[in-house]
Amino acid sequence: MANVGNKEVMSKNIKFYVEKINKDRREICKDLNVSYSTFSDWYNGNKYPRIDKIEAMANYFGVQKSDLIEEHSNSNVINISGMIPIVGKIPAGYPVLAQENIEGYMPTMVNNPDEYFYLRVSGVSMVNAGIPDGSLVLIHKQPCAENGEVVACRVNGDEATLKRFKPVNKNTVVLMPENPDFQPIIVSTNDFNSGYAEIIGVAKQVITNL
Repeated sequence: MANVGNKEVMSKNIKFYVEKINKDRREICKDLNVSYSTFSDWYNGNKYPRIDKIEAMANYFGVQKSDLIEEHSNSNVINISGMIPIVGKIPAGYPVLAQENIEGYMPTMVNNPDEYFYLRVSGVSMVNAGIPDGSLVLIHKQPCAENGEVVACRVNGDEATLKRFKPVNKNTVVLMPENPDFQPIIVSTNDFNSGYAEIIGVAKQVITNL
């Protein structure tokens, strides 16, 4: 982890990501709730941002904090390839990215952006996993998950829900909330095989400072 805390490295990385998302710096400052002069100091390498501001910028650019802090060649940077749709809800019987469900787009630096979407969280069932009401969760579209991963899942004809995927045995899966006020959802593996239940994707990132 070379050059951590280096203002010049931070400046170089900020400039790289600002250019990639192709947004005006004043608009970025407004989105991040920082003054233009403060952001300019970071941008020009005059000052080094606090860790909470680094985290806010990383979430905004859709990268890890290390992508801003550490020195790297541009060939090692994940390229931005477009805007990722923000989905407000995923009703049963509708495609994930049905036009009527898309409420906007956000620039995000990922490979294969067509494989991702943001899901806006409604409710507090996953609050103890750091996923509060109103946050955005970056979902990688895939039909399966590993034990313990947070998934976007449809069950019993309901809208998609975020829960932790916990296989109990070869016949049963528990979709666990991260809030003791909510009950687990028990699903048969046969329901997944028949399409009665469906994993839409796996959570990869949470953005809470909206």
